[in-house]
Amino acid sequence: MPIKDFVLLRPQDIVKNGWAHEQLHVSVGSGWDEFAKFWDDLPIDPYVQPSHRTRRYRRLGRLLGRSRGGLETLPAEPFYQAEDVNRVYGGQVRQFAPITPEMHGNANLRAAIAHDLGFISRASGIDGDWVITVHMIRVAADGDSTSAPAPEGRHSDGHDYVAIHLVGRQNCTGGVSRVFRKGENEPLFEHTMVNPMETIVLDDRAMEHEVSPIGPVGAGIATRDMMIIDFDRA
Repeated sequence: MPIKDFVLLRPQDIVKNGWAHEQLHVSVGSGWDEFAKFWDDLPIDPYVQPSHRTRRYRRLGRLLGRSRGGLETLPAEPFYQAEDVNRVYGGQVRQFAPITPEMHGNANLRAAIAHDLGFISRASGIDGDWVITVHMIRVAADGDSTSAPAPEGRHSDGHDYVAIHLVGRQNCTGGVSRVFRKGENEPLFEHTMVNPMETIVLDDRAMEHEVSPIGPVGAGIATRDMMIIDFDRA
């Protein structure tokens, strides 16, 4: 399997701190390259406006994670966040291009979800089904411009748990992730993810996060590819 030998996040970290950070190990090979190339086929995010200072491409998919194992692909649905959760896009019913059947069946995606689901089930103590939303996102910038991965700034996503995976970054500076406890001003964690499948898992009910803008290191286009997976009790 292209993704193997996961270093397991410790459930006690997210129970105690509300967040956890770890590296999921990736073996080098054609399987991973094939997975990463899915991000070359993302359509433009149609809800981004010039005032949002970002260039973003994305797809979205939904699955059901069964408590006894197994994943079921769910029909596509519009994506909605309340205005008090997302001050830029909240209140909009957004319809994103669906994740392709090939991506849904990809072993790397399935392995990452299985890892996250096992970790979250242990951390929460919940033995039940989960609705899983997968966001494939590419943010790009070139020239003298920067691009904001999260134009809404510091925020939560409105879910139970969120797993944030870096797929890759090219010719890129910036993209510093910060994690906060709700109601507190100082970040508890500040870090630039640079390695494929470097991961932050959040208790989204207790925590907020933000990402600084990205820009190109020199000539050419800067890209930052992310896979963000939301988990909600079914």
